[in-house]
Amino acid sequence: MLQSEKDFIDWIDRLLNEELPTKIVAFNINIYEFPFSIEIVGSSEFDLEDEDWACNEDWVPENRVISVSNSIFGSSWEEAQENILAMAKHYIQSSSKNAHKLKAAKAFAVGFVDGNLSYVQ
Repeated sequence: MLQSEKDFIDWIDRLLNEELPTKIVAFNINIYEFPFSIEIVGSSEFDLEDEDWACNEDWVPENRVISVSNSIFGSSWEEAQENILAMAKHYIQSSSKNAHKLKAAKAFAVGFVDGNLSYVQ
């Protein structure tokens, strides 16, 4: 379970440590409200004008979903998305060992599984 930003960094580093197909050009963190959880997936497509690119699951890590504590999730879906987005922004600006994989992508986004995306980059 993610209970802190350190947990988030450890989680994403562990997943991105898997071998990624060379065709992956964009990443998305999906947020689920019930139960509170997130997942990361990779897409071989990206189109800034069409957010459906994030529906592609061309790369799915072995343990794709992790629960998120109420303290990270917050009191509303808007707060949850902002908290996850802030952690994702801190991650790609960090010196974490796999942050370069997200920095090199055409896009890295966060959003509720049935909602609009917020772009980390």
